[in-house]
Amino acid sequence: MNGIKGKIEMYNNSSLVNVSRFPHLSKMLLRESEILEKVLNYLVTIDVMLELLEIKVETIIYIGYIVNDAPAVVEAIKSLKDEIGSLPEISILLDGIYEDFFESIDVPKDIKIRSKEDAKGVIEEAKKIAELKEKREIYYEVNT
Repeated sequence: MNGIKGKIEMYNNSSLVNVSRFPHLSKMLLRESEILEKVLNYLVTIDVMLELLEIKVETIIYIGYIVNDAPAVVEAIKSLKDEIGSLPEISILLDGIYEDFFESIDVPKDIKIRSKEDAKGVIEEAKKIAELKEKREIYYEVNT
């Protein structure tokens, strides 16, 4: 694009220099300059459109991750609720998360089935992370 801008500037300068001696050449250079400006405007517009497309594609990819991965986490939350069923306040909250998620997102049946199986892995991963967090907090408390 910088090359096109340079040519536009060169054509405009050449047109000004040659306006009195070669008026026909000057008009041709101005026409070329106008054409290049239109091309430059189209290129800038296309560049912006490609950036928008990139954003849209990234959004679709992220939505795909959400549709594929989030149900497993929500199922894990429901399983965890079953484990700690003796706390009604938390059970109600977790039920709300589960129901709201599946009401707001139309999850395909095969992903829903798979998510129930994947929930166990999510729970195990969450427990490992929780243990590491707890160890770090204990370490932090001991060293402060």
